[in-house]
Amino acid sequence: MSGLARMSSAAIYSLCAVSAAVAAVTAASAADERRWRVFEQDEGALLSPSRSDEATDDLGSPSFRCKAKSGTIAVTGDASQELRNAVADLLRSNGYPQVGMVPAGRYGQTLLNVSYSEAGSLWEYSFEMEADAPAFDALKRTGRLTFKIGKTTIREEFKSGLETIAKFQSICARPK
Repeated sequence: MSGLARMSSAAIYSLCAVSAAVAAVTAASAADERRWRVFEQDEGALLSPSRSDEATDDLGSPSFRCKAKSGTIAVTGDASQELRNAVADLLRSNGYPQVGMVPAGRYGQTLLNVSYSEAGSLWEYSFEMEADAPAFDALKRTGRLTFKIGKTTIREEFKSGLETIAKFQSICARPK
């Protein structure tokens, strides 16, 4: 075998090894991709950005829970500084911390709860919304949840895995 043929064989083996390594890394990163995932539970479901299809504590913000066919979704998330400032402004002006969904739904506003988690050392918010609310339909289409606290507009956005949101909504929807 000539020196050129030996070099070509070595080059081919190197390319194969590099290709296999790249494929392995790509497959591992796809499995670890943070995306919307639905976790069906005994009597309901949870929708959250996560890296795993298995029920773990790897849940992102925002997340959504419901009892099956209840028509109501509980929304929770990490309270940004902007959201906390909006709540503080309302409290200073003796305002009521109501959530106005964007786009607005037929049931009007709901109450915002803000709490501090010592376990995670972070502020969290929560509120309820209807499963058929226009704002949830917008989330399903765009990956963006938009709501107002006082005069402040809050946007939570996560786009990977949008097809999963429709499955969650169908679990939560009140029977017609």
